[in-house]
Amino acid sequence: MTTRCARPLLLLFVLLGVWLPTAVGAQAPSDEDPRQFEMVLIHGLGGSNHVWDDCAPFMNATFKVYMFELGGHGDTQPILNPSISGEVERLHQFLAENDITYPTLVGHGLGGMVALEYTLDNPAKVHRLIVIDSAPRQMADAAQKKAIAQELLDDYDSFVANKYLVMGPDPDITEEVVDMALRTDSATFISLLLNSFDYDMTPRLHTLTVPMLVVGSELLFPSADDSQNILHQIGFAHAPSLSFKRMGLTGHYVMMERPAYTASVLMAFGVTADYEFEH
Repeated sequence: MTTRCARPLLLLFVLLGVWLPTAVGAQAPSDEDPRQFEMVLIHGLGGSNHVWDDCAPFMNATFKVYMFELGGHGDTQPILNPSISGEVERLHQFLAENDITYPTLVGHGLGGMVALEYTLDNPAKVHRLIVIDSAPRQMADAAQKKAIAQELLDDYDSFVANKYLVMGPDPDITEEVVDMALRTDSATFISLLLNSFDYDMTPRLHTLTVPMLVVGSELLFPSADDSQNILHQIGFAHAPSLSFKRMGLTGHYVMMERPAYTASVLMAFGVTADYEFEH
């Protein structure tokens, strides 16, 4: 079980699993498409659109599902000076180019930070916000940040592999996750990670008017009884309209480990205003 003193550093590594404005992996609906709801899935740092491969099909009958891929990840080319704010701008362009007008945004890890900032900037354009194992601020202290920066310089591949090896209990999924992370453009990975060290959206959370669901894995929320305390520790204390769902028996990549269940949670919050989650 994760101790309280280790939890901030754990969140840092969980956020790892956080640009060209073209639609990568998007499923463009036809004019006759009867589906009323739109959902945009945003993977985390070191991931790719492929993390949603087993989850997205369960939602296709209800939602027009799109996937937004970070630059330097998966099949998307790197861009100059990658940053979280830059990804927010790319997301804005992606939504406009695909005529996505009022979506539910789903962000995993660092992708949740991108989704949250976009929502804070554009509340009238977002139906619902769902963040998975994500937080509005980075939790590493100065000493941890310095140590991680040095590890990245000393042996980048070992640093990345070691951190992603502990993201979940399934060895097959772990192998796939590590492979995705190591295939990510290293300059992009480092730039986004270091940029996240100085990120803090907690002062703006009280302005959030869009209903938000925080989904937490058992990796980040090992005890159901302590979930509210952890939510406060990682920065959600002043978030209005906040619902919470803990997913047991999961590592960080809940959409790969429990795809059908994850899809059911995303759909329930994305469609039904009065669905009963924890508060």
